[in-house]
Amino acid sequence: MFSEVNTAHAKQLALLLLTLLSRPIVAQDGDSDAGQSVSSGAELLTLSEEMLAEVEGIGTIRLSLDEPFHHYGENGYPETQAGRLVVESHDDGPIVTLQNDPLPFLLYAQYSNRQRDAVFLSRTGDREDVLPNGDLVSIPFGYGSVKFSTVYVSIVESLVVPHFSDNQKEYLEFPLIDLYLGGSLGLTGAAVGLRYVYAERFVAHASTGYNPFVSPGGSGVLNRFIVPFHLGAGFRFPSPLSFLRRSNWTVGGDLMLGLGDRDGDAATASGVLAPGVFLDVELVLFDERGLERDFRNDPRPYNYNVNALLFRVAAYANLAGVTEPGWFYPSFSIGYQFNVIGPRIPEHEFKETRILYVADIYAEDLREQARRREERANR
Repeated sequence: MFSEVNTAHAKQLALLLLTLLSRPIVAQDGDSDAGQSVSSGAELLTLSEEMLAEVEGIGTIRLSLDEPFHHYGENGYPETQAGRLVVESHDDGPIVTLQNDPLPFLLYAQYSNRQRDAVFLSRTGDREDVLPNGDLVSIPFGYGSVKFSTVYVSIVESLVVPHFSDNQKEYLEFPLIDLYLGGSLGLTGAAVGLRYVYAERFVAHASTGYNPFVSPGGSGVLNRFIVPFHLGAGFRFPSPLSFLRRSNWTVGGDLMLGLGDRDGDAATASGVLAPGVFLDVELVLFDERGLERDFRNDPRPYNYNVNALLFRVAAYANLAGVTEPGWFYPSFSIGYQFNVIGPRIPEHEFKETRILYVADIYAEDLREQARRREERANR
């Protein structure tokens, strides 16, 4: 059912794919030859053989097969709405049916060239990115996304001009995970602590410090101790107030353990254990040194490193209610924190060429071309 392979065309296509797949190796060690091709013809042949060996046994699993047809593009190729080549399943292998030609063509090869465009981190609310067709892609609060632009190149039996699906956008999403180190000063003294934040929403904290304050008359339950310990967790969300747009709020619970006899009164306990609730208002400041990074080598964006001012209002239960007035004791503090460990951006290459499919008949032809070139080189 398929057209006979034209020998001249097959050789031209073999040389075309061999050239595309055989990328030169470039020096990266900073010597005087950096940036210049240091590969020989033999290295090119070896490289192409290694790349071809990569696809042995892969078959069609990397192809997008039987996607819905939307229109015919340039040169009559069938395309999806996004501009990808429509490749159909068939017993003889993947096929492509061109406009005004009832006889399908075999797909000989397809590969992709992918490059990172951007890295988005949604730290203070959802973010949106605009696609070339005007559609919006949302990166939800608490997540990051690596954006890629990909060109898909397809070589079809007997057709000299390949099909290019350019400007394809892909997004690789990942949760934001940060570990903050910070310090604070408040009614329970000075403290240093760690704060773990998962997906910008779930928070756990632990801190300890020193309490230099004594309440007048020694009646304050929060100031009977010398060393405070705090352990707590909460839920974090973007600010509900528009004028605090670059801020996040956290509500949660905190268990405070105070040790040491601060008030020196033998009639009162030399410590306290008090559960409480808190509200944090966190003013987010970004370390914009990321704007100076070489994005090709370091993908961290401007808001990767975070500094923040933290205001906390809390209330602790009075478990000693028989001897102390009131049910709760208020507290507040102000602090500063910065992330010592930032989100892990998924590993990826800035630029990457990937073979998606090579037909057996085409791989054999490529190897034959490589063998002939090697024979000529050894003469």
